[in-house]
Amino acid sequence: MVDLDSPLCLALERPSIANFLISLSLAFGIVFSYIPQHLRIILRKNSRGISPWYLLLGTTSGTCSLGNVLLLSADVMGCCRALSGTKCFAATLGVIQIALQFSMFVLILVLFVIYFPREISAEHRLAVNVAAIALVHFVITFLLVFLFYISGKHIVLYAGFLGIQATLLAAFQYIPQLYMTYKLRHAESLSIHTLMMQAPGGFLWALTLALREGTSWSSWLPYFMAALLQSCLLGMCIFFEYKYGSASHEFYDPLMPEMEDDEYMISIFHEDAEHTD
Repeated sequence: MVDLDSPLCLALERPSIANFLISLSLAFGIVFSYIPQHLRIILRKNSRGISPWYLLLGTTSGTCSLGNVLLLSADVMGCCRALSGTKCFAATLGVIQIALQFSMFVLILVLFVIYFPREISAEHRLAVNVAAIALVHFVITFLLVFLFYISGKHIVLYAGFLGIQATLLAAFQYIPQLYMTYKLRHAESLSIHTLMMQAPGGFLWALTLALREGTSWSSWLPYFMAALLQSCLLGMCIFFEYKYGSASHEFYDPLMPEMEDDEYMISIFHEDAEHTD
């Protein structure tokens, strides 16, 4: 039970207006930044060029980050019983941000599976298996979050474990995507507009999480790592755009006709499948 007269609850009675406005803007920015990526896949009606391992690592990292912040912010959310609706909203914006980011990223995974070319059967099976693994990981993680929360024991320890897990997954998340983008020499279904918004925004988000009550290094470090690697991916895509010019498809317009080298792209995926086998 949270002591409503605790220093934490009293501090939440006086929220930082500047931090609140920045956090609220980031929450809207998180949702807005993912829209170009979702639309790019939907309008192109395929998800070529997005690594399934990138999506798996990103989803599992997001699961751990969400579990981490829910456990660490349990006392903050408990203080809401003594706060007005606006102050409670301000206090829990960190949780809301991470929940929004997780939901929007999971939607990319869903669209990836739905729009992955069926003719590439081995890769399509991999895409479905990745989604299944991510779902199992989510269920197990949040079952443990619930059990640790109701027991009231070792909450900080498990939250720290989730934070470390999220950081490691985030550190490796972009490596498969960097490799695939380097191999294809263009972004394909990746949205550069999303990367351009998220790379700098990620550093600002990590800073606001670090300044919030009820969070620790394990809450903001995964997002700092993700922003750092997103910047590398963005730089790679822009480099290919300038190097190959009109021959590159990074800024492919989903409203234009499908590019003519589909057969070449399919052959690349078949080659990957053969190596996997």
